[in-house]
Amino acid sequence: MKKNLLTLFLTLATIFNASAVDFQWGTATWNINDGRVYEDITDLNIEGIVLTYPNPANYTLTFFHMIAVSYDLYVDDATEPIHTSASAQMSTAVSFDYPWVEGHKYKIVTTGAALAQANIATYTTDTLSQNSDSYTISFTINGPELVKTIEVEGTMSLSIVDQEWQKTYSLIDTLAICQALGVNDMSDVETYGLNPNGSYNPNYIDPFDGWHDADEGFTVWSGNAGGGVYGLLGHNPYPAVYGIKLSQTQDSVFYYFYDYWRDYDPDEPSEVPGSGTGIKKRAPETNYQNIVWDWDNGDGTTTKYTRSYRAEEGKDYHASFAFLANRKYVLLNATLHFVSQEAYAEYIANQQSGDDSRYDLDGDGKFTISDITKLIEIYKAEQQK
Repeated sequence: MKKNLLTLFLTLATIFNASAVDFQWGTATWNINDGRVYEDITDLNIEGIVLTYPNPANYTLTFFHMIAVSYDLYVDDATEPIHTSASAQMSTAVSFDYPWVEGHKYKIVTTGAALAQANIATYTTDTLSQNSDSYTISFTINGPELVKTIEVEGTMSLSIVDQEWQKTYSLIDTLAICQALGVNDMSDVETYGLNPNGSYNPNYIDPFDGWHDADEGFTVWSGNAGGGVYGLLGHNPYPAVYGIKLSQTQDSVFYYFYDYWRDYDPDEPSEVPGSGTGIKKRAPETNYQNIVWDWDNGDGTTTKYTRSYRAEEGKDYHASFAFLANRKYVLLNATLHFVSQEAYAEYIANQQSGDDSRYDLDGDGKFTISDITKLIEIYKAEQQK
């Protein structure tokens, strides 16, 4: 206990002594020259974009101090900027950690800076000093050459009651990808999910497993809105609406929609509450919908369930992936069409009446994982001819 009190006393004493000297900003400097050209995102990540204030009065910065810089960001030839900010804790070196994307040029124009201190007595932040000096830097991030674009799509509806058994999928020509990239097989290829702004997301498999929120950003199925590993995207992920993911062999894309079943309770409110308190619900951007579903038990009886879902009928949902090798990349764009049950029945009828690869190959009258396995085998055999 005495040790903890002593530590707290020394911390408060440090803050008090620091405040005895006024903070002076001085002229800040960038760590790069204007017009810097990076060969790829790796080069930029090694060097970073940093603006450092000199602190000529040698003001002591503690764990409770933070410098925040607001800035306008111009991407390529845009005339309207993105308004955002960067910050540094216990330091005057402010790193601009925007999710930069290869193949673009950027211009940063700072619009102001502030030194703030956390007030542990009031649980608020006190602004100690402000600065209005503006600093500008421009740079370009080159990237791999786009050599091929693949477009795939899948159609789904509430008619699909078991998404694992009734798979919705698209087959991917991995041999064509390898040929375009100049490699022997997919083990030589780096694969990334793409965030909505086009930046690479190495975590598209773990922890996100292909799930996306209403803004098409990566999230988790449970809809965790916290930070930590889920804050890797520059925003707090919101509840899952749909999922689009690659198979382990990367020769298939699988489509899903959030679908939660529970026993029907006639006394349960029919409407889902709004944002409420606690976890942010993203209402009304995220739609919360319920339907009472009569499940046929196969013995002449039915069981009622409440089925919750968030996808909107008549809306398309997207996901993109990048395959990289030899400073080249193949772009895969996948689209999920979520339609009404009536539209889905018509879609299935058209598929069955046409010459389509999605056919009932095992003769059980359903499109199941067994049919997918047979289709993949046929596809690979055709590619090896």
